[in-house]
Amino acid sequence: MLREFIPDELITEVLSFLPVKSLMRLKCLNKSWKTLISDPAFIKLHLKRSARNKHLALFSRIQQTSYNFRVAPFRLHCLLENTSGTITVPYFPINKDRVSLNVVGSCNGLFCLVGYYHTPTYINYKKILFYLWNPATRTLSNKIKFYCENCFKWRVAFGYDNSTETYKIVVFNPESYEVSVFNFGGNNIWKNIQSFPVVLLPLDRVLASHGYRDVYAHVNDSLNWLVIREESQFVIISLDLSSETYRQLLPPQGFDKVSLVLPTLAMLMDSLCFCHDFNGTNFIIWQMKEFGVQESWIQFLKISYQDLPIVYNVCSRLPLFPLCLSENGDTLVLAWDRGKQAILYNTAEKTGYTDNCKWYGSKEYVESLVSTC
Repeated sequence: MLREFIPDELITEVLSFLPVKSLMRLKCLNKSWKTLISDPAFIKLHLKRSARNKHLALFSRIQQTSYNFRVAPFRLHCLLENTSGTITVPYFPINKDRVSLNVVGSCNGLFCLVGYYHTPTYINYKKILFYLWNPATRTLSNKIKFYCENCFKWRVAFGYDNSTETYKIVVFNPESYEVSVFNFGGNNIWKNIQSFPVVLLPLDRVLASHGYRDVYAHVNDSLNWLVIREESQFVIISLDLSSETYRQLLPPQGFDKVSLVLPTLAMLMDSLCFCHDFNGTNFIIWQMKEFGVQESWIQFLKISYQDLPIVYNVCSRLPLFPLCLSENGDTLVLAWDRGKQAILYNTAEKTGYTDNCKWYGSKEYVESLVSTC
């Protein structure tokens, strides 16, 4: 009856602003609404609108030895507007029997989960299991298997190729430089690509410096890692997910001082960012305004540790990590691994406070209807 009075275009426009939970209910209303909400064009439109409402997601296992994995997505404004600094959000649980899961990437509302089969006395390190999970629609892909020797040494990344509209898992061995890619929505098989061109930072050193993160940045259809090309000389290796070829980018000009804390890469404002400690007194974030253009690096923020509500000790080698920036650009959310805390930093007033919940893992997130198939 409603369609007799309202044009289809207007209905589509209105529905594209609704949350996923409401749309999932409306799909049950009738066949035509289910067809509309399931249409790839509508899913893209809804994703574009959802991207305006920034989310974060906390994820953890209930216990270190538990198979129960959970994710708690929440709107960023809930954290910014809560003066107590405490958030209470429902967790979306997922349980895979005998599989211990972790998040290795987040893109367009999908989490890439990685895990291993194990029992209390044995872990199978010859097979890695991957899943795509959409917490908003409560859907999980079929498992994807990757066989290798000493799988725990392999590094993993996840991203999206706009040119082919496919999601890709990238795994590589930092010892042999071997690289394999899995395309969702393509041929759904693993294929080898050109070997990694430069020695990566050893994983144990990365994790010692960055806590739980094997840090990479997904920017402009590319995956980006920080590596050491020569002794004490950093370079950024960028893998183009469309051509599946590499190029090398340099850090900001003049960055040549190696701190006890490793620098890191992040994505803020859809731009590649290079973040590093400076003399144990400041945390500096550089932004590459035009991706791939060396001259476009600008110093975006210089944050004094004295302006933060933490006791920062550079010798701990646990750095800050930028998670996301508010829409108006006045609040930066930082993760601090040592305290498992989030720090909210006001860029104008140069002040910060911590929230009271424990952040065992966190990623930027957007609610979407994107399929895991």
